[in-house]
Amino acid sequence: MLKRIYIDNFRCLVNFELDFDSINLFLGGNGSGKSTVFEALRRLQLFIIGGYPIAGVFSYFECTRWQNLSIQRFELEVDGNHGNYKYELAIAHDQNKSHIHYERLWFDQQPLLKYEAGEVEIFNDNYSPSPKYPFNFSQSVLSLLQPSQDNTKLTWFKYRIERLVIVQITPVLMNNNSKQEEKILSHKMENFVSWYRYISQDQGKVYELMSVLQNVLEGFSNFIIEKFSEQDRTLKLKFKSRDDTEKAIEYYFGELSDGQKVLLALYTLLYGTQSEDYTLCIDEPENFLALPEIQPWLIQLYDFCSEQKMQALLISHHPELINYLLASPIGYWFERQSNAPVRVKKISDKNSENTGLPISELIARGWLHESA
Repeated sequence: MLKRIYIDNFRCLVNFELDFDSINLFLGGNGSGKSTVFEALRRLQLFIIGGYPIAGVFSYFECTRWQNLSIQRFELEVDGNHGNYKYELAIAHDQNKSHIHYERLWFDQQPLLKYEAGEVEIFNDNYSPSPKYPFNFSQSVLSLLQPSQDNTKLTWFKYRIERLVIVQITPVLMNNNSKQEEKILSHKMENFVSWYRYISQDQGKVYELMSVLQNVLEGFSNFIIEKFSEQDRTLKLKFKSRDDTEKAIEYYFGELSDGQKVLLALYTLLYGTQSEDYTLCIDEPENFLALPEIQPWLIQLYDFCSEQKMQALLISHHPELINYLLASPIGYWFERQSNAPVRVKKISDKNSENTGLPISELIARGWLHESA
């Protein structure tokens, strides 16, 4: 489970630190830094597992504007594999050129990777070091490491970073066709069909997902992956008629409404990742949906997180989602003044005890912290 993030000198985040629980709700006005946390996580994931050069992921122009610092720093802590991982990354920007100042990985405070001053030192599972060797300082060392019997702890960390799903569902951008299976979902879920092809290798999960969707999408029967061309595959959905007297109709994924696409995506995220040690980071999952549509999904998400089947970080402005989730102390209020760093305060339903008003109403009236 993702336990902590530290971000310094990235956009509006300065000396920013946040601890996480199994389910977490980010609240605050527009421009207060909520989505920036997701963006930092997404870029760290791209850097660690994608093999992208540092300049293509973290730009000098995304350093905090009201400062004049050339170093960006990031830290991630992850619990798992019977211990605690701590990842550290510092990026130096010099005359619009960027390079890695250092990259380190620790497991229970023991070193697994050290990269500093252009030299790499890798430690095996019993923490014995390899000889130091020079390295190109534009890429993550982790992105290039191959699994072996001696580096299972390093390999596990990369595996866990792959299981960060960081999305803002944008139905109009979701492609109908797929050329290949893809393990990582893109930010706007453009490659949803390719990702579905990857997770559908587990037929048990697909069966459970289809059973749930039959109660969510009226008339839904099942999915069909159809060959569209020599290279492309497309996703189709089969819908039955109401009285079973008419022939079932097949719809291409692209023919669904925006709301249907979002529902399909949300339930696929839940049932495609449960019990697989994923962290779902979803920016405003309620978009395009009515309250009766989002509420059952929210209840199921809460149950899965409570059962430790997944972890969730959500950004929302939806009153129902706010009031339901804040029955537990998992809320974070983001606030920021112009040209000032983000500040975060933890909130829960205790904030409403003095007034008897739900959290969403306190937020709407601007009374949230007056009630504390």
